[in-house]
Amino acid sequence: MAAAEPHEPQVQVQFVTQLEERWRVTEAPIQLPTRLTRFGLSEVVNHLLNAPTPRPFDFLLQGELLRGPLSKSLARLGLSGEAAVVLEYIELVPPPQPLLACPHADWVSALAAHPDGGHLLSGCYDHAAYVWDAALQSQAELRAHRAPVKAVGWLPPAAGGALRALTASKDHTVRTWQVDRGGVRCEAVGSSHTAAVESLSTNPAGSRFCSGGWDSSVCVWSAGEPAAAADAPAAKRARGGGASLPPAEIHADVRLEGHRDCVSALCWPVAHLIYSASLDGSVREWDVTASACSAQLGGQKAALCVAVSLVNTCIATGHSDHAVRLWDTRLQQASLKLTLPHKGWVSSISWATSSTHQLLTSCHDGGVRLWDIRSTLPLHELHLHTDKALCATWQNSSRIVSGGADGQLRVAEIPSA
Repeated sequence: MAAAEPHEPQVQVQFVTQLEERWRVTEAPIQLPTRLTRFGLSEVVNHLLNAPTPRPFDFLLQGELLRGPLSKSLARLGLSGEAAVVLEYIELVPPPQPLLACPHADWVSALAAHPDGGHLLSGCYDHAAYVWDAALQSQAELRAHRAPVKAVGWLPPAAGGALRALTASKDHTVRTWQVDRGGVRCEAVGSSHTAAVESLSTNPAGSRFCSGGWDSSVCVWSAGEPAAAADAPAAKRARGGGASLPPAEIHADVRLEGHRDCVSALCWPVAHLIYSASLDGSVREWDVTASACSAQLGGQKAALCVAVSLVNTCIATGHSDHAVRLWDTRLQQASLKLTLPHKGWVSSISWATSSTHQLLTSCHDGGVRLWDIRSTLPLHELHLHTDKALCATWQNSSRIVSGGADGQLRVAEIPSA
């Protein structure tokens, strides 16, 4: 543990944490030199823990991640150091390391990770979507749209175990697909939108999905496997083999209207509620049972993305004014919890699957940022793209995937601490 030099500036520090009991130390203030960084402070905490294996920590001071010496943060926050300062220590998340890259023929506009943690679906401006395995080896090409693919998603497996995918395009349609070793088949096509489709989301059960677009509406669809697709023999589905069955035509069950501009993003976190974000600057909550808007948050700049955390009762929205805003899920109260600054339009938001505090964002400045929502400073900022970063999501608890206007699909891995 670092010892203080004679006459160097010191401050009384009280360590607190929300980690489990075995990682807690005394909350009695300790005199420490202000030159210590998070590494030196980690040494102090590990010394107090007397742990056989040291563990690295990050530190929060008044809701700000400690970066650089403690003296720098004290000065920035206007703290004299005369009173004891409270430092909350949290689990350190190592910087994600670039792992894989896969070029596309055009902009990579959308991503969806399969619940199995292995398969990945990417949407591209070359009018196609692509299925990849965990090693970014191509598994299938979904090509039938006549314009760029803007949103993708996964549906529950087909009766025979085949993967089922979902795509939406600027050609005004949504399509469902089956993918298996026999090949690829477009099961169904829906044309209920009257303009380009920008967004998709499935309900938790995977039995329904919703889509939004430039016609300012949200369409709600049934996601059941069409009978024609279920009954089609494998030979009919095989790539390049025989005459394939045409896709079934499907129609939206419900159309939700109220937005005044493009519905840019959707999130369906619980069975009865859909959240939509729009370029009109509003975020709406829709009661699916009543087919009506149950709450609205307005007065913001164009909303480009939305994600809901049930654990944190928190809605995250990304905007064209270079900010992510976190709101209480009770939209009627419009309680703004936190604003996270960016350097360009925020194109996507994704909550971590393994942490209640972590949030992933992509930005038109080419950056992909990992946040701990207890701080307004990013945990890590990744410069993965040479052009706009258009989408980012979690493939599993430690793997981040992103796509950009540079035509690259990139994967980064968070190493073990």
